[in-house]
Amino acid sequence: MSATEGNLNEFAIDGSAMSAECDIWFALPPGFVEVPLVPGADATADEWELLSTLVPEEQYGAFRERMQEARAMGVLLARSGAVHLSIGVHHDESDGVVHSVFLIKWQELPWTPPKLAAAKAALASGGARSADLVDLPCGPAAVAESLDHREGQEVFQMTAYLPHPEGRRVAVLALSTTAESGHEHYRDVFHGIIGMVSFDNPLPSHLREQMPEAREVAAARDAFG
Repeated sequence: MSATEGNLNEFAIDGSAMSAECDIWFALPPGFVEVPLVPGADATADEWELLSTLVPEEQYGAFRERMQEARAMGVLLARSGAVHLSIGVHHDESDGVVHSVFLIKWQELPWTPPKLAAAKAALASGGARSADLVDLPCGPAAVAESLDHREGQEVFQMTAYLPHPEGRRVAVLALSTTAESGHEHYRDVFHGIIGMVSFDNPLPSHLREQMPEAREVAAARDAFG
């Protein structure tokens, strides 16, 4: 897993993009702060600094608490296949600050052709207000949208199911927010994210050449020469 963050013209490449074990690449727009999924890990000083620039001073403490809660939740999510979790900070129509949660996880499945896997995912999203099949640059996918009530709050969520070309797993990407309006903005953000997902390394060749060997490759070379 890896994330590259930036705008339409420039990207800051996350260190995980250079991992030989990376199997999905994606891009997030500015305003998202990654939440560590490793037990005992905390957000970096740079990430806390980014959060402080995004959130008004009077709300910073509350958002920092929310980040800590998300970190605890992220450790549990990692055990069920989550590979990325981040919190997005946004401004609503009244210039207030609201947040979103972005998640990526893998779901294993028996071998299934990608297009069929996408169709099954769309049919299985029974609680969604809408579910559509789409063709993305990375392949066929299903996108579902729901509006639920959780703990007294209305939660707007978009979920995309992107079957891996190998046919044995599906990448599930979800963006959720308690924002009461501006859902079209979140749709645009979400479709922008899933439209840039790649299962093949999209980095320039000079960066790919710098990537270390996968552990399996290195182990095989050590064993067999």
